[in-house]
Amino acid sequence: MNSAITSSFSTGEFHGYNVKYSPFRKNLLACASSQNYGIAGRGRLFVLEVLNSKQISIMTTRDWTDGLFDVTWSEVNPQLLVTSCGDGSIQIWDICISPNPVATYKIHNQEVYSVEWNPQNAYTYILSASWDKTVKLWDPFSAKAISNFLDHADQVYEACWSPHCVEVFSSVSGDKTLKLWDIRTPGRAYASYPHETEVLCCDWSKSDSDVIATGTTDGRIFEWDVRKMLDPLFILSGHEYAIRQLKFSPFERGRLASVSYDFTTRFWNWNIPHALQIHKEHREFVYGLDFSPKKRNEACDCAWDSLLCIYNDRS
Repeated sequence: MNSAITSSFSTGEFHGYNVKYSPFRKNLLACASSQNYGIAGRGRLFVLEVLNSKQISIMTTRDWTDGLFDVTWSEVNPQLLVTSCGDGSIQIWDICISPNPVATYKIHNQEVYSVEWNPQNAYTYILSASWDKTVKLWDPFSAKAISNFLDHADQVYEACWSPHCVEVFSSVSGDKTLKLWDIRTPGRAYASYPHETEVLCCDWSKSDSDVIATGTTDGRIFEWDVRKMLDPLFILSGHEYAIRQLKFSPFERGRLASVSYDFTTRFWNWNIPHALQIHKEHREFVYGLDFSPKKRNEACDCAWDSLLCIYNDRS
């Protein structure tokens, strides 16, 4: 595999927290960012257009009064995006109508680090995960919270829908656990899997319905089969510091990428114990990561050095 950076973009005074490709238009991606590393100041949503292999332009931006930590595109309307914020709120933006949010909801009591729209369209539900130790399920069109998921004992860093089962999602936390949930029975998680250190991120395989990966503060990636999670399928090691985000490829079985506080972005194949490609394009923590759902070989990251990079994997 030859994974090469093809283009980059500066978010200026705003530090990148996460990136997400549009599920509708192959050349659009969004970046949630914050001033002063999210500690204080405003947030900015960038909507970017990848014009060609070397050029990225700003389609539009949206500003908020507090730092933005995550972004997700609507799965039913190509104009809508949702961001999560340091003040515990969620914003819904229509990028074609107004510079202000079309709706703002105060969903959580502390920072909202993760927000994700259900990708299967059976429900127009969104998951939000917060440092207030909760995951919430809510309907963005009725401004209504559907369920609260309260089983974590520490801040929740990410909640992630299963791409294979519309009612199932996972969440990871500072309480060192991965939990699996069914929204039809919101009382308690139906499975909980301990780790040795805090778990900062998770993602479901797009090819194997029972495979999920977690990334931890000790720099390791664990691959699990949810049918028999006594032990991981395998462990990928190599990052020097905490893994902030990981994603499975939507096209290739066993292919995934990860970003870390060690300033690197790495591309892996779960059949090989070491990273296939290591990129150190950044001078600060790399926070956000996504694979393009429309372009087979493309991935994007963003970091606290205000740099967003696009990679093309010619494997």
